[in-house]
Amino acid sequence: MNLVNGEILDATACDTVLNELEQRLQRTLQKDRLDPETVITACGRLLNHLDEQIYIDAMATLGIDEALGRRYIAEARQMFDPEYLRHRLRIELGDSRAESYTYTPMYHDGPVTEQVCPLGVLLHVAAGNADGLPAFSVFEGLLTGNINILKLPEDEGGISVRLLLELIEAEPQLAEYIYVFDYSSKDVIHIEKLISAVDAVVVWGGSEAVSALRKIVPPNVRLIEWGHKVSFAYVTPQGYTDEDLVGLATNIAETGQLLCSSLQGVFVDTDDMRDVYDFCERFLPILNKATIRRSDSLGIGVKAQVALRLYNEALEGIYSKSRIFKGTACSLIAYPDKTLETAIQFGNAWVRPLPRGDLMSVLRPYKNYLQTAALICEAPAREALSQTLFKAGVVRICPGEKMSTAYCGEPHDGEYSLRRYTRIVSME
Repeated sequence: MNLVNGEILDATACDTVLNELEQRLQRTLQKDRLDPETVITACGRLLNHLDEQIYIDAMATLGIDEALGRRYIAEARQMFDPEYLRHRLRIELGDSRAESYTYTPMYHDGPVTEQVCPLGVLLHVAAGNADGLPAFSVFEGLLTGNINILKLPEDEGGISVRLLLELIEAEPQLAEYIYVFDYSSKDVIHIEKLISAVDAVVVWGGSEAVSALRKIVPPNVRLIEWGHKVSFAYVTPQGYTDEDLVGLATNIAETGQLLCSSLQGVFVDTDDMRDVYDFCERFLPILNKATIRRSDSLGIGVKAQVALRLYNEALEGIYSKSRIFKGTACSLIAYPDKTLETAIQFGNAWVRPLPRGDLMSVLRPYKNYLQTAALICEAPAREALSQTLFKAGVVRICPGEKMSTAYCGEPHDGEYSLRRYTRIVSME
C-alpha cells in the first residue's frame, strides 16, 4: 500500500511520484519548519477518535491475540499522549529546542548562535517483525520536523498506513511530510532512488538488513541503525522468590517473546548444573500457569512449529547434553554452555549457568546486541552486578514484569532517538 500526499496510490502512480520526488521534497523544505506543536496536537486528535477494534482486528490477521493487541494499543495511547510527547522533547532536545541560543564561546572573539534543526528527509526502512513500529518511527521523524518516507515491510497488514491516514485527517498540513511505499527490499533500483533523495536512512532490523543497506547507502547519507536486540534475566540461586519468577513468566506470556525487550532466557549465577535444574523445576509450574491461558490463541501452524523445534532439541540434547523441562504450554531447556541466543518463542526459554565472575567475558562479545536484563539477586549484590551488566553492554535493568514496559522519556537501545534525527547548526 502506497501513500503520497494523503492519497493511496497504485504502483504506476508511485513511479511517477518517484521520478519527481526530489522536486516535491525541495518544495516542502523551502517552507517554514514544521512546528512540533502541530504534530502533538494532531496526535491528541488522533487519540480522541481512535477506533481500537479496527486495529485489534487488523492485528489478529497478523497472529496477534486480542490481549496483546490491547496492550499495544494502550502503549500507543501513552506514546501519542500530548503531554508525553512534550516531555520527550524536553528530555531529549532540551527546553531551547525550538529557539536559537546565542552566546560567546570560550576563546572566541564574538557571539555564536546555535539551533536544533531537523536532518531534513528521513527514509524509514521498517522491520517485518515489528508490530506497529513503522508508523511509530514516522511519528518520531515528524516530531523533529523531518519529512518522512516509509518503506513498509512485507505482511504489515496496513496498520501503519491506517494510522498515518488518520493522523493526516487530524492535521492535513502533515500530508506532504509523509510518504509510504511498499517496494520490496529486493527491489534495489527503487530503494536506491529513495536513498538518493534523503538525508538519512533509519533502518530497523537484524544484521542482514543493516549489512545490505550499508552496501548501498552512499557516504553523504547518514545511516541510523536500530538493530534487533536480545534480552535476558540474570538470577542468583539465593536471590529469587516466586514473586520474581511470576514477573519473568508474565513477560514471556504477554509478549510471546517477539519483542527486543522480551525475555529469551535466564542465566543463573553458578557453575553447577544442579542449580540450573533446581531453577527450572521451580520456574516451570509458574511459567506453565502464565502461558496456559495464552496457548489457545496460538494458531495450529505456530504450535506445530514449536513442537517440531522442541522435538529437534530433544534429539540434539544427546550431543549437547541439554535437558528439557516440559510443561503443558511451555518449556525450559537447560544447557551447560554459556551462549546468548533467541529462544523458541511463545512460552519457551533457555536456562544456562553463568558465574558472576564470567559475566564480562561471556556477554562482552554480544555488546551491540544486548538490550534489557531482568536482574534478580540479593540486595547487597545488586549495584555491583548492575554495573558489570552495563559495562558488558546491557542498556536497561529492571524487574521481569517491566522488561517490555516503557516509561515516559525512556531511551531506545541506550540512545535518545529524537537527538539522532536532528542536527545542531550554528551561525556567527
